[in-house]
Amino acid sequence: MGALIPGVSRSGSTLTAAMFRDFEAEEAARFSFLMGLPAITAAGLLEFLELWKAGIGAEAWMILGVGLAVASASAFAAIWGLMRLLENFSSWPFAIYRIGLGVLLLVGFQMGWLA
Repeated sequence: MGALIPGVSRSGSTLTAAMFRDFEAEEAARFSFLMGLPAITAAGLLEFLELWKAGIGAEAWMILGVGLAVASASAFAAIWGLMRLLENFSSWPFAIYRIGLGVLLLVGFQMGWLA
């Protein structure tokens, strides 16, 4: 349910929690990304197992491999860019945005504005 609120994700929530635990912005981002590695790896392995059981062909495995390579390169570029950004700017505006919007949405649902 919480993931339906904009900005609430595994990385967003761990980043915000780390900031509240007095981590520096760059440390909080590293912590957030490292926390996700086991879950992302396990989910990927489960999907590979499902595809293996489904018996997809060689062409599908090639397409999957290209997609995985492109997605990985894009993810590494995004992470690299975020880490460079956090060297110069704080992530507190993101944390404040998440909390403020979360409170607004909870109040909106409670009051019936968004139901």
